[in-house]
Amino acid sequence: MVDSVYESDEAYKEIENQLEQALDNAFNLGAQEMEGRGFKRRVGFGTRPAVIHIDMANAWTRPGHAFTCRNMDTIIPACQDLNAAARAKGVPVIFITTAYEVLNAELPSDMGLWSQKIPLETLDPSTGAADIDSRIAPEPGELVITKKRASAFPGTYLNQFLTANRIDTLIVTGVTASACVRNTVEDAMAEGFRPIAVREAIGDRVAGTVAWNLFDIDNKFGDVESVGTVVEYLNNLPNFEDTVPTPTAKAPQQALAAK
Repeated sequence: MVDSVYESDEAYKEIENQLEQALDNAFNLGAQEMEGRGFKRRVGFGTRPAVIHIDMANAWTRPGHAFTCRNMDTIIPACQDLNAAARAKGVPVIFITTAYEVLNAELPSDMGLWSQKIPLETLDPSTGAADIDSRIAPEPGELVITKKRASAFPGTYLNQFLTANRIDTLIVTGVTASACVRNTVEDAMAEGFRPIAVREAIGDRVAGTVAWNLFDIDNKFGDVESVGTVVEYLNNLPNFEDTVPTPTAKAPQQALAAK
């Protein structure tokens, strides 16, 4: 079934192009309204970042799996560019995957109730489905964290690692825009890290899903930036060991414009 869907990618891309044109028109108007209401402020880049790849593992990045996502021909190179720039400055690169040890929903399982909605039983670590895609493989010493929920934060030691290493900015890539990426960005903001979502490095399965979620993230939960902007930021950083955290800026006072 999944393979047959991807045989029609040309038709999908045409629908996606048409939908994105319509969404662009709506978002242009929406952005003006949100800015007028005091939304869409910038958290900006800090001085001590980490790059985090959400679910860039085989089940999501390779064809033929229930979780397979589209546009990897764009997403993988963008992640490679980010990794190269980050590693050159000693910036931590973190990989997040999702896998479960007990795959029988009739038994007490680490899948929880989520398995009643999506096919978590296909994320069997013994099959390689949860292994990070070899095209962006972790280097020695880089973290690979397995999560059980959508966000990379709850139930993992991600927050502990970021806090202990005084990270102030989280550069986020991966899949899916509508779930695990979005949930991670929301939690990053809530935990006091500056979320930067990299536009070309985020994907999903259904046309329009990425565009809508990135628009909403940029309104409320983090900054959406191009891969070129993020790579330039990384290139201009001093070596990671020479950086210090950026203090949190006070939010500007802005009254709701009278309607």
